[in-house]
Amino acid sequence: MFIPDNFREEDQDTLIQIMNENAFATLITTDESGLPVATPLPFLIALKEDTIMLQAHMAQRNEQWKHLETNPKVLVIFQGPHCYISPSWYKKPGVPTWDYITVHAYGSAQVFKEGQQTAELIEKLTDQYEQTQETPWTANQNYPSNLLNAIVGFEIKVQELQGKVKIGQNKSTDDLNGVVEALQNKSSRNEKQIATRIKNYLKSN
Repeated sequence: MFIPDNFREEDQDTLIQIMNENAFATLITTDESGLPVATPLPFLIALKEDTIMLQAHMAQRNEQWKHLETNPKVLVIFQGPHCYISPSWYKKPGVPTWDYITVHAYGSAQVFKEGQQTAELIEKLTDQYEQTQETPWTANQNYPSNLLNAIVGFEIKVQELQGKVKIGQNKSTDDLNGVVEALQNKSSRNEKQIATRIKNYLKSN
Protein backbone atom coordinates (compact mmCIF):
# COMPACT_ATOMS: atom_id res chain seq x y z
CA MET A 1 0.00 0.00 0.00
CA PHE A 2 1.30 3.46 -0.87
CA ILE A 3 1.61 5.43 2.38
CA PRO A 4 3.02 8.99 2.43
CA ASP A 5 4.84 9.72 5.67
CA ASN A 6 2.13 12.16 6.83
CA PHE A 7 -0.45 9.38 6.81
CA ARG A 8 1.63 6.46 8.11
CA GLU A 9 0.45 4.81 11.35
CA GLU A 10 2.92 2.43 13.00
CA ASP A 11 1.73 2.19 16.61
CA GLN A 12 0.71 -1.45 17.06
CA ASP A 13 -1.92 -0.75 19.71
CA THR A 14 -3.58 1.81 17.45
CA LEU A 15 -3.51 -0.60 14.50
CA ILE A 16 -5.02 -3.42 16.55
CA GLN A 17 -7.74 -1.06 17.78
CA ILE A 18 -8.59 -0.14 14.18
CA MET A 19 -8.69 -3.82 13.25
CA ASN A 20 -11.00 -4.68 16.16
CA GLU A 21 -13.31 -1.79 15.33
CA ASN A 22 -13.51 -2.98 11.72
CA ALA A 23 -13.19 -6.73 12.15
CA PHE A 24 -15.45 -7.59 9.20
CA ALA A 25 -12.48 -7.58 6.85
CA THR A 26 -11.56 -8.83 3.38
CA LEU A 27 -9.35 -11.90 2.92
CA ILE A 28 -7.33 -11.84 -0.31
CA THR A 29 -5.59 -14.92 -1.69
CA THR A 30 -4.35 -16.04 -5.11
CA ASP A 31 -5.47 -19.15 -6.96
CA GLU A 32 -3.21 -21.50 -8.91
CA SER A 33 -3.30 -19.23 -11.95
CA GLY A 34 -2.29 -16.18 -9.90
CA LEU A 35 -5.79 -14.64 -9.98
CA PRO A 36 -6.62 -12.67 -6.80
CA VAL A 37 -9.69 -13.91 -4.92
CA ALA A 38 -11.43 -11.98 -2.12
CA THR A 39 -13.99 -12.86 0.55
CA PRO A 40 -15.33 -10.59 3.33
CA LEU A 41 -15.27 -12.38 6.70
CA PRO A 42 -15.59 -11.59 10.42
CA PHE A 43 -12.20 -11.95 12.09
CA LEU A 44 -10.98 -12.48 15.62
CA ILE A 45 -7.78 -10.58 16.45
CA ALA A 46 -5.52 -11.81 19.24
CA LEU A 47 -1.96 -11.45 20.53
CA LYS A 48 -0.04 -14.67 21.17
CA GLU A 49 3.45 -14.16 22.54
CA ASP A 50 3.70 -10.72 20.90
CA THR A 51 2.52 -12.11 17.54
CA ILE A 52 -0.75 -10.91 16.05
CA MET A 53 -2.99 -13.83 15.08
CA LEU A 54 -6.15 -13.60 12.99
CA GLN A 55 -8.83 -16.29 13.00
CA ALA A 56 -11.82 -16.69 10.70
CA HIS A 57 -13.92 -19.28 8.91
CA MET A 58 -15.68 -19.71 5.60
CA ALA A 59 -18.09 -22.14 3.97
CA GLN A 60 -16.47 -25.38 2.91
CA ARG A 61 -18.11 -24.90 -0.51
CA ASN A 62 -16.09 -21.70 -0.91
CA GLU A 63 -12.98 -23.14 -2.50
CA GLN A 64 -10.89 -20.14 -1.50
CA TRP A 65 -9.86 -22.01 1.66
CA LYS A 66 -7.91 -24.40 -0.57
CA HIS A 67 -5.68 -21.49 -1.61
CA LEU A 68 -4.49 -21.32 2.00
CA GLU A 69 -3.02 -24.79 1.62
CA THR A 70 -1.39 -24.26 -1.78
CA ASN A 71 -0.18 -20.69 -1.13
CA PRO A 72 -0.51 -19.63 2.52
CA LYS A 73 0.60 -16.03 1.91
CA VAL A 74 -2.45 -13.80 2.33
CA LEU A 75 -3.55 -10.20 2.73
CA VAL A 76 -6.40 -9.11 5.00
CA ILE A 77 -7.77 -5.57 4.58
CA PHE A 78 -9.46 -3.92 7.57
CA GLN A 79 -11.32 -0.93 6.16
CA GLY A 80 -12.10 1.79 8.66
CA PRO A 81 -14.27 4.90 8.28
CA HIS A 82 -13.98 6.89 5.06
CA CYS A 83 -15.71 9.82 3.41
CA TYR A 84 -15.54 12.46 0.68
CA ILE A 85 -13.89 15.79 1.50
CA SER A 86 -15.04 18.85 -0.43
CA PRO A 87 -12.55 21.66 -1.15
CA SER A 88 -15.37 24.11 -0.38
CA TRP A 89 -14.79 23.30 3.33
CA TYR A 90 -11.21 24.61 3.26
CA LYS A 91 -10.26 28.15 4.15
CA LYS A 92 -7.66 28.11 1.38
CA PRO A 93 -8.02 26.80 -2.20
CA GLY A 94 -7.82 23.01 -2.54
CA VAL A 95 -9.08 20.04 -4.51
CA PRO A 96 -11.55 17.21 -3.71
CA THR A 97 -10.15 14.23 -1.83
CA TRP A 98 -11.16 11.22 0.26
CA ASP A 99 -10.24 10.72 3.90
CA TYR A 100 -9.96 7.14 5.14
CA ILE A 101 -8.45 4.78 7.69
CA THR A 102 -7.25 1.30 6.77
CA VAL A 103 -4.96 -1.49 7.97
CA HIS A 104 -3.42 -4.11 5.69
CA ALA A 105 -2.28 -7.31 7.41
CA TYR A 106 0.11 -9.59 5.54
CA GLY A 107 0.70 -13.06 6.87
CA SER A 108 0.82 -16.81 6.51
CA ALA A 109 -2.37 -18.87 6.90
CA GLN A 110 -2.96 -22.36 8.20
CA VAL A 111 -6.22 -24.29 7.90
CA PHE A 112 -7.46 -25.92 11.09
CA LYS A 113 -7.04 -29.68 10.87
CA GLU A 114 -9.24 -30.47 13.87
CA GLY A 115 -12.95 -29.74 14.11
CA GLN A 116 -12.53 -28.75 17.75
CA GLN A 117 -10.41 -25.74 16.72
CA THR A 118 -13.17 -24.53 14.42
CA ALA A 119 -15.79 -25.10 17.12
CA GLU A 120 -13.78 -23.02 19.60
CA LEU A 121 -13.43 -20.26 17.01
CA ILE A 122 -17.20 -20.19 16.47
CA GLU A 123 -17.79 -19.99 20.22
CA LYS A 124 -15.35 -17.10 20.67
CA LEU A 125 -16.69 -15.22 17.65
CA THR A 126 -20.30 -15.68 18.75
CA ASP A 127 -19.57 -14.64 22.34
CA GLN A 128 -17.83 -11.48 21.11
CA TYR A 129 -20.88 -10.25 19.21
CA GLU A 130 -23.61 -11.68 21.46
CA GLN A 131 -22.33 -9.95 24.60
CA THR A 132 -24.34 -6.82 23.80
CA GLN A 133 -27.59 -8.74 23.38
CA GLU A 134 -30.20 -8.72 26.14
CA THR A 135 -30.29 -12.53 26.06
CA PRO A 136 -26.97 -13.71 24.57
CA TRP A 137 -27.10 -16.78 22.36
CA THR A 138 -24.25 -19.21 22.87
CA ALA A 139 -22.74 -21.44 20.23
CA ASN A 140 -21.81 -24.08 22.79
CA GLN A 141 -24.44 -26.85 22.61
CA ASN A 142 -26.55 -24.72 20.25
CA TYR A 143 -24.54 -24.75 17.02
CA PRO A 144 -25.75 -27.65 14.82
CA SER A 145 -22.98 -30.18 14.14
CA ASN A 146 -23.99 -30.48 10.49
CA LEU A 147 -23.41 -26.75 10.01
CA LEU A 148 -20.12 -26.93 11.89
CA ASN A 149 -18.98 -29.65 9.49
CA ALA A 150 -19.85 -27.37 6.56
CA ILE A 151 -17.32 -24.66 7.46
CA VAL A 152 -13.54 -24.41 7.45
CA GLY A 153 -11.65 -22.53 10.14
CA PHE A 154 -8.18 -21.07 9.73
CA GLU A 155 -5.58 -18.93 11.44
CA ILE A 156 -3.23 -16.30 10.04
CA LYS A 157 0.09 -15.40 11.62
CA VAL A 158 0.59 -11.73 10.84
CA GLN A 159 4.07 -10.93 9.56
CA GLU A 160 3.56 -7.28 8.60
CA LEU A 161 1.04 -4.56 9.37
CA GLN A 162 0.63 -1.47 7.24
CA GLY A 163 -1.53 1.30 8.64
CA LYS A 164 -2.79 4.39 6.85
CA VAL A 165 -4.72 7.18 8.54
CA LYS A 166 -5.44 9.85 5.94
CA ILE A 167 -7.32 12.66 7.69
CA GLY A 168 -5.78 15.80 6.23
CA GLN A 169 -2.56 15.86 8.25
CA ASN A 170 -1.04 17.85 5.38
CA LYS A 171 -3.65 20.61 5.77
CA SER A 172 -3.64 23.71 7.96
CA THR A 173 -5.51 23.90 11.26
CA ASP A 174 -7.98 26.35 9.71
CA ASP A 175 -8.68 23.97 6.83
CA LEU A 176 -9.18 21.02 9.17
CA ASN A 177 -11.50 23.01 11.42
CA GLY A 178 -13.59 23.74 8.34
CA VAL A 179 -13.70 20.04 7.47
CA VAL A 180 -14.73 19.09 11.01
CA GLU A 181 -17.52 21.68 11.02
CA ALA A 182 -18.88 20.38 7.72
CA LEU A 183 -18.63 16.70 8.62
CA GLN A 184 -20.34 17.18 11.98
CA ASN A 185 -23.40 18.44 10.12
CA LYS A 186 -23.54 15.28 8.01
CA SER A 187 -25.69 12.30 8.93
CA SER A 188 -23.55 9.27 8.10
CA ARG A 189 -21.58 7.35 10.73
CA ASN A 190 -18.46 7.39 8.52
CA GLU A 191 -18.45 11.18 8.26
CA LYS A 192 -18.92 11.66 11.98
CA GLN A 193 -16.14 9.17 12.76
CA ILE A 194 -13.72 10.97 10.46
CA ALA A 195 -14.69 14.28 12.09
CA THR A 196 -13.88 12.80 15.51
CA ARG A 197 -10.52 11.50 14.28
CA ILE A 198 -9.61 14.93 12.91
CA LYS A 199 -10.63 16.64 16.16
CA ASN A 200 -8.47 14.24 18.17
CA TYR A 201 -5.58 14.86 15.79
CA LEU A 202 -5.92 18.63 16.21
CA LYS A 203 -5.97 18.30 20.02
CA SER A 204 -2.76 16.26 20.02
CA ASN A 205 -0.82 18.54 17.66
